[in-house]
Amino acid sequence: MSRLTVGDLIAMDQLGCTAVAGMEGLDRRIVWAHTSELDPWDWLGADELLMTAGLCVPSDEQAQCRFVERLYEKGLAGVIIGDDATAPPLTGAMVSVADRLKFPILRCSHTTPFAAIGRTVALASQSVQVSRVARLSRLYEHARSTSLAETSLLERLSRELGYTLHVVDVEYSTDVLPTDTALSETAIASLASNVAGTLERLPAHLTLVEGANYVMTAHALPTHRKCMLVMEGSPATDVDAFALLHVRSLIGVEVEKVTREREYANETGEHLLQRILAGSDATETVTPLLEQFDLAGAEWTVLSFGTDFLPAARTIAGDRRIPNVTAALDEHAYMLLPTARSTETIDLLGGKTGSIGVSPSATTIGEISDSARQASWALDTARSTGVPVARYSIDAPLFVPRTLTDARHATDAILGELLLYDQGHESNLVETLETFLANNRSWTVTADRLGIHRQSLVFRLRKIETVTGRNLKASSDIAMLWLALRARAHAISLAD
Repeated sequence: MSRLTVGDLIAMDQLGCTAVAGMEGLDRRIVWAHTSELDPWDWLGADELLMTAGLCVPSDEQAQCRFVERLYEKGLAGVIIGDDATAPPLTGAMVSVADRLKFPILRCSHTTPFAAIGRTVALASQSVQVSRVARLSRLYEHARSTSLAETSLLERLSRELGYTLHVVDVEYSTDVLPTDTALSETAIASLASNVAGTLERLPAHLTLVEGANYVMTAHALPTHRKCMLVMEGSPATDVDAFALLHVRSLIGVEVEKVTREREYANETGEHLLQRILAGSDATETVTPLLEQFDLAGAEWTVLSFGTDFLPAARTIAGDRRIPNVTAALDEHAYMLLPTARSTETIDLLGGKTGSIGVSPSATTIGEISDSARQASWALDTARSTGVPVARYSIDAPLFVPRTLTDARHATDAILGELLLYDQGHESNLVETLETFLANNRSWTVTADRLGIHRQSLVFRLRKIETVTGRNLKASSDIAMLWLALRARAHAISLAD
């Protein structure tokens, strides 16, 4: 452990350092010194000394105060600002904050090269560097032996560092490398929300929770996926930037490895599902292939959604360890999965894509191609009616929404304007439309049932077409209006 302190540097007259603020913190130890003219809290860590010509020091008083606070929060030992024209004047408020936090701010002579200060710290910290190299060797040994171990790389590194580690895909809000101590859904959602606008350039470091006994931080990973390493533990646990850099690298390699393996499995699964849907293979040929995907000996459900959503669906289902095979055919994508996991999967995917079609359960391999067609038809209906999820049912010739929310959504999407018109004009256009369609578009029967003149019915039907923007002579529009009326009736029944 290095015994060098900020005060020791001041005592070395040859370095030309003087304290201008935070004098009560001169006993803070230094394990390394480094220059930075960017956001230093992204590049330096605990017990490290920032050396700057002043380019990273803001000139605004409030910004200077926040500058000191962020360095203090990151645990830096202090900051040396070169006595140079590039450094802005230090405000009284900045000095006051540094004094309050006992965070040393030093000035050094322009004749003292930062390299001299850096070498001084390095010599004093040799014992620390030896221990860091030893720790680094252990980290790489963990990575090398992971394939032979029962525990995952993440769990082994967690034990070594004293933090619980997680890897979160912040684009899809998933835990990429699950462990026995999974990160909470609330924490994942909070992290994803924090970086939602910075996916193309994730922040290098982010503090999610900070307290006396517990801290949660996130660090960007060097991966193709938008992933961050989340660390949970005690803020007193020492993980320096040197070790963290290599931990991020090791875990990044593991994420890329898992991703490549899954991409290969997705390609293999796509060929398998295409063969199943084509009906070209016998059951005895397909069954052992399904076993490779943990899909044998179960009832299956097929989901259908847009092909543009297929990569995301594969990622989300894969991270959740949901057995599945997927394929894109024509304009639809399909996912075959165990019926027992279908509700969970629909909940996961439903909020991230426009519409999903769901088939009934298939109990034999021969039924899977029929299930895919049924899921496809359900998807078309979901898109037409505006519901997020449509389920094909052999018990009902029409696709009736299964929940009150879905039923209301379908009603609003197709009949919303007409319902508003009735409310605003005290008219009965919805009733007129339902009576007209229920009586096979018979003008005479409809007029009689409503007790109105035929010409009044003509006027009402024209108004319905104007308000809804649909043609009562077009089969597709008639179908959509009828489905929406059924959804409305279903919503009323569910509400009752």
